[in-house]
Amino acid sequence: MRGDVELPDILQETYLESENPYTGMARALRVELELAGARIMETSEQATAVLRVISERSENRILSVGSTGRASEYELFDEVVFSLSDTEGNIVIKPQKLRMIRDLVFDETQLLGKIEEAEQIHVKMRRDLARQIMSRINAGLRQQ
Repeated sequence: MRGDVELPDILQETYLESENPYTGMARALRVELELAGARIMETSEQATAVLRVISERSENRILSVGSTGRASEYELFDEVVFSLSDTEGNIVIKPQKLRMIRDLVFDETQLLGKIEEAEQIHVKMRRDLARQIMSRINAGLRQQ
């Protein structure tokens, strides 16, 4: 069992700011925040904090090519830059970058299954990154 991340008081009512508020990294953060007991607010004026997803990137890179000239191994890459501010706009956690990389052996005879597997790995990496963001926020607040 994974340990739950403690929800800092400042995140009790969080406004999540992202270019894509219902997909990708924002979706993973929304789930993690709600699991920790936070309420996701519709506007920043209602919130105790603003968690910004400044940028996010998700890629599949070819690592190796088989004898047929087709990719046989991919590197799955997810990266996020986030920051946290209070409702007055004061930066509480300066922008930080987190990234995660996983390898995927690709068998072209199982094309559809491997495409689905790659997407599931990306979803899991974003969930893991969301947990890391929560941990970083906790650690950053303790240092203040």
